[in-house]
Amino acid sequence: MNATRRLIGAILLSAVAACSAPSAYVNREADLGFYRRIGVAAFQSLTDDPRAGQKLQRILVTELLKRHEFKVIGAGQFGKVETDVRGKLNLTADQPLDSIALSQIGDQTGAQGIILGVLRDYRMERVGQEEFPMVAFSVQLVDVPTGRIVWDISLGERGGPKFPVFSFGETHTESELATKLCRRALGTLR
Repeated sequence: MNATRRLIGAILLSAVAACSAPSAYVNREADLGFYRRIGVAAFQSLTDDPRAGQKLQRILVTELLKRHEFKVIGAGQFGKVETDVRGKLNLTADQPLDSIALSQIGDQTGAQGIILGVLRDYRMERVGQEEFPMVAFSVQLVDVPTGRIVWDISLGERGGPKFPVFSFGETHTESELATKLCRRALGTLR
C-alpha cells in the first residue's frame, strides 16, 4: 500500500512540476500595455544547425500572432530593415543588436519593442533506444527608445515522456517542443 501511495505521489509531483510556470523577469517600471507594435529580430543561433534560429523565430512569430495581443511586424519587412541597419552599422548577423541599431530599426518599422533571442540548443538527443528533441533558448523584449530590457526569459527542455512508464505527454520533434516552449514563454509576458 505504501509503495502504491509513493508511486501516485511521485506521479502527481511530476505532473505539478511539468505544469509549473517558468520564471521570467518583467521590468516593474515598464507598462506592458504600451507595446502594441513589436518586431522579432533574427535569433542568434549557438547550435550546429545554421537554420535553427530562423525556425525558432518563425515559431515565436506565429505564437505571437495567435495571441492577438500585439501587432507583429511581418518577418520579411522586419528582416529587410534589420539587414539594412546591420549593413549600415557594420554589424554581422551573429553580433547582437546594440541600442543604436534597435533605435534605427524601431524608427523604420514603427516598432515600440523588439524581441531578441538566442537559441542555445535545437537538436535530437538519443535517450535509450529512442530519440527526443532538446530545445533551449532565451528571449527578451527590449524597449526601442531606451534600449532597456522589459521582459526576459530562458527556457530549455528535453522532449520525451513526462511520466515514466506511461507514454503520454511525449514530444517527438524539435518544432513541436519549440512551439510548447514559445507558448510557455509568452504566457509570462503579461
